Amino acid sequence: MSIYKTKESVGNDFSSLFDPPFTITKGTGLLQFPDPNSPKSIKIKQKIDGFSAKDLIKLLNNPQARPGIAPTAYDTAWLASIPSEDDLRLPMFPSALQWLLENQSSDGSWGGKIQYEHDRILCTLAALVPIKQFCASEHVANNLKAGIRYLWQHGHLLSNEPTELVAFELLLPTMVKRAQNLGIPVPPNLDIYTSQRAEKMKLIPAGALYSPRVTIVHSLEFLGEQADVSGLRAAQGINGSIGNSPAATAFYYSQTKDPKALSYLHDCMDQSGGAKVPVLYPCENYELLWSAYHLYLAGVPVSSLLNEQQTMMLKNALNNGGVSLSPSFPIPDADDTAVALLFLHELGQSPDPKILEYYATPDGHFASFQYERHSSVGVSLHVLHALLRVPGYPGGQRTITRLLDYLASQQIDGLYWIDKWHISPYYATAHALCILTELDSRMAFRMRPLIEQSREWIRNTQNQDGSWGFYNQPTLEETAYALLALAASTPTPLSSEDRRSCEKAVYYLQTKLKEAPVGSSADLFPPLWIDKCLYRPALIVQAVIAAALEAYKKISTEEHLNGVNHEVK
Repeated sequence: MSIYKTKESVGNDFSSLFDPPFTITKGTGLLQFPDPNSPKSIKIKQKIDGFSAKDLIKLLNNPQARPGIAPTAYDTAWLASIPSEDDLRLPMFPSALQWLLENQSSDGSWGGKIQYEHDRILCTLAALVPIKQFCASEHVANNLKAGIRYLWQHGHLLSNEPTELVAFELLLPTMVKRAQNLGIPVPPNLDIYTSQRAEKMKLIPAGALYSPRVTIVHSLEFLGEQADVSGLRAAQGINGSIGNSPAATAFYYSQTKDPKALSYLHDCMDQSGGAKVPVLYPCENYELLWSAYHLYLAGVPVSSLLNEQQTMMLKNALNNGGVSLSPSFPIPDADDTAVALLFLHELGQSPDPKILEYYATPDGHFASFQYERHSSVGVSLHVLHALLRVPGYPGGQRTITRLLDYLASQQIDGLYWIDKWHISPYYATAHALCILTELDSRMAFRMRPLIEQSREWIRNTQNQDGSWGFYNQPTLEETAYALLALAASTPTPLSSEDRRSCEKAVYYLQTKLKEAPVGSSADLFPPLWIDKCLYRPALIVQAVIAAALEAYKKISTEEHLNGVNHEVK
């Protein structure tokens, strides 16, 4: 049953959807929790401004109004390190340097709010360079000392984290050398990726290093002093960038003074308010597809998510090799391509899933791009989702079985999944639980123990206030993934236990969003997505939260219409 066909019957009194164990204070719409450890009361709303499906659909149809990728210290530091053409002692982008000085953490580091050392170490190395390069005051000397101290205190923790960042094994030695060239004392134990770097370079064919159609282009700043200028020129994209990366483009501009590159950098600055830049720009297709996909997981029909122009764009891309993160980024990927296939099929078209064969690996899973060192649970899940819905893939049933084998092997400690594109296991686990509900009875029987183990992990890791957070800090985004997993991956009715967990999560989300609307607090919306540093795709995060609330509203409406009563046990 679709919420879109029944919401009028519910009316505006959303409190009527809730049954015991919650009691409703007459005339207030407040829900009373009998458990003293639960919130004392909760006001249920049908809509939170900016976080309804309708709000997100408006943004999907208006690219100019989308918030874009939030700025990062790593890429901003690369722009801040470019000298002025008029005076090499001064920065070309002084506002970027000022932004770095104003956004150093109290522990001396730069990077996201979540203390993920790969992110903090790389961002701190990048930020120290322009500060040392252009600043001389005693106040700034303290900034330098604090940043250096962080490197020495935390460098040994790199090996403890579950996944690397994009091209980290290539970028780290370059960033260390940049710092050392300016006399910044860097701990000798930072670079622990010698073998991984050699492995990565072996994967890249001779002659492909500077190709704009190989993903390493996004990280070409790793070449440092070894870069070939003519090769860099060949890597430049149609928008003037190197791999849609402000950092790589800033590096390229420092080597060539190319005016198109400078124009791209100014455009990045303008899009982010004039003082900082994101890790990726532009990425229109990525924002569209992943925002829409989360809403789709919550039950919003694709016909409500994509307009005719967007549908035609995806169809043309599939007919020309696959879908990439942006028309200006000529490297299709399995993630965007799989979701596009799924969406077009849902719209009644007949896309050919054989395009996914390009991304299949001999090991039974699917790769995001060519020449990757690590597999991606998320990519394989999204390909699985497409293959479960879209007919015509060669050996489709055998491929689905192999994907399930792969996913079973990747569940960590029998509890959760984690993906190479996101540091939180709530992301991959939520997607897994939503997608695996679509298996037929035979395959579902096989995967049921894994599904139940992950659901139990989600239940038992919820914080007392209704939130979730893997890194000892609750976040709205992770809370939304967990809520989506519980609400969208189970047939109605919810168990009393899951309903209670969901209700506490809704309360947490509503309370925090009321305190700090979207985009206003880095504490509530810390970067969790993986590129060369951690980053936050603001529209996608907004869509995740909207999807979670939508999924719970949908299942609550269906329970209400079906007369489900939850009793205290």
